[in-house]
Amino acid sequence: MTKRQTYIIALAITCCILVAIGMTLHLGRKASTPPAPTPKPNIVAKEKPQPKDTIKKVKPVVRKTDYTISGTLTDEEGNGVADVIVSDGYTCVKTDSIGRYKMKRDSLARFIYYSVPADCEVPIHSDTDRTAYFYQAVKTKKKIYDFTLTRLPYGKERQYKMIVIGDPQITNAISPYYDSPDDNPIKKSDVERFTTQTMRDIRQTIRDQKPGTPVYGLSMGDDVQYYGGYNPQLERQIREALGSSEMRLFSVIGNHDQDGKSLYKRKWEENFGPTDYSFDRGDEHYVCINNCFFTKGKAYYSPGELHASQMRWLKQDLALTPKDKKVILCYHIPFTFGNAPYRKAKPVGIESEKGHFTSSRLSSLLALLESFEGGYELFCGHTHFACNHEIEYEGRHVMEHCHAAACGNIWQSNVNICGTPNGYYVYTFEGTRLTDCYYKGTFWKANKQMTLFRAETNFNQESYADDWNLPAKKNILIANVFNADSRWKIYAIEDGRQYPMHRISSKGQDAFATGYHHKYSESVSYWFISKQNGYLIMNHLYYYEPKNPDAQITIKAVDPYGHTYTASSSDVITEPFANFAHYYKSEYKEAKKQKEQQLRKDSLETKKEDHANAAQ
Repeated sequence: MTKRQTYIIALAITCCILVAIGMTLHLGRKASTPPAPTPKPNIVAKEKPQPKDTIKKVKPVVRKTDYTISGTLTDEEGNGVADVIVSDGYTCVKTDSIGRYKMKRDSLARFIYYSVPADCEVPIHSDTDRTAYFYQAVKTKKKIYDFTLTRLPYGKERQYKMIVIGDPQITNAISPYYDSPDDNPIKKSDVERFTTQTMRDIRQTIRDQKPGTPVYGLSMGDDVQYYGGYNPQLERQIREALGSSEMRLFSVIGNHDQDGKSLYKRKWEENFGPTDYSFDRGDEHYVCINNCFFTKGKAYYSPGELHASQMRWLKQDLALTPKDKKVILCYHIPFTFGNAPYRKAKPVGIESEKGHFTSSRLSSLLALLESFEGGYELFCGHTHFACNHEIEYEGRHVMEHCHAAACGNIWQSNVNICGTPNGYYVYTFEGTRLTDCYYKGTFWKANKQMTLFRAETNFNQESYADDWNLPAKKNILIANVFNADSRWKIYAIEDGRQYPMHRISSKGQDAFATGYHHKYSESVSYWFISKQNGYLIMNHLYYYEPKNPDAQITIKAVDPYGHTYTASSSDVITEPFANFAHYYKSEYKEAKKQKEQQLRKDSLETKKEDHANAAQ
């Protein structure tokens, strides 16, 4: 055996020994390992941890919009104007001692604006359009909104007039219009009528004031209605008409300015600015707010309601307002009555107004307003009937001034559906006191504050006797006192003796207005103008049963401001159609005069032609 073979045999023996040792150790270890435990029922085993992803994921960069804005309010000399409320319609702040402000605007804000201070002029769109222009439209990248204010030469006004216009409500339609007692209608647009009638009369009222008297204006909304089709110029037309006098005018937004359509609302905002805002005149703080809460399509809550965001804005605005002021809360739809209520609205609680409710926001609103030492007033429009609505509410007496419409029954006549003539109101404020208010019928004398009727007169199958269950054959006298409320004293003077008249305050109709409209109204239904309309409240009718049915009687009305107005029973209205509801005598005389002048001119031209022909 060689040496090499010996080595190979030894290596093989060694490998066999090592394998035997390894097998022995393995079998021993396996025998000593305990059996695996039996798994418990209903226990889910945990997933094995996954290996970490070592690849770094890049997060997308989200650029957040910075809504912080700032600005400075200065006068014309560059001095900062302090303590002025600035808002975006959601948040309110005040300027500091040098006129600066800073705020985070809401992403939905459309305007940045300020509350015009009492010692500054109301800024206007132009010299021929004197509607208020106190705002700037929001621009996405714009961060600074500065305003320049003009101080009044003599500072805050202690006394001023406020002309309040209910529902101008011009449409695209040609409504029935007459300039004479006959039934020959004249084609005249609503905006032309508003301009040549309402605004013409307002300009004369302003001229009649004592020189230097500040006069301002306020439209209570429904500046337009798109009856007859949408017209993108309609809001601009009414704005320019409203701004055509010497008074500087603000406006509330109405339900027909919107009719549940964002397009309509945007068109109003394009012309008038923010829908929720405030301004000061004298010692009054006016707050204008959009209380038209739409439910579906054109439908809305009545009484009016406010969104939670509006209440937050209002609380902030009033918190920044000095408590010694009087607050005039201005809106379109009444808060104290309505018959299409939100589910949290409460019944009015007056038997004669059953079916009417108060706004779910009324309690909160009154709590805010009652914190002001100067008191408050509630101003609205919407109704197309005059009504100083009074209720007892949570232990307090509340009066809401519902202003008759300038358009009356939406330009179907010269009267509202309560018989009040088309027109407007003239308020006087001195300090925080409301010292005077009267209704000014278009083309009527300022001291004419009532119309008289006999209860049994047949106004196109309508009568006051039937409406109010008054005795027959008594020659009962009816007085429609346009601006009356519970503070007015209305008397009938017969044979030198004075007797208080009985007030009617209930749901119902005005027989004179209903009878006229039943014949001539085209776009407004009989239901709307009659007692079938459960919304209509009459509370400025008074009646007196004469001791002598043939006696000459004087009606005397004394208002809360010390004025006495009178009318005679010899002036009772008996004609159902050819009356002030149908045409204005002043326009009739003017039209007649123009026709006569035209006839004379035509006659002269004819004579000249005859002479010329004869000479040839």
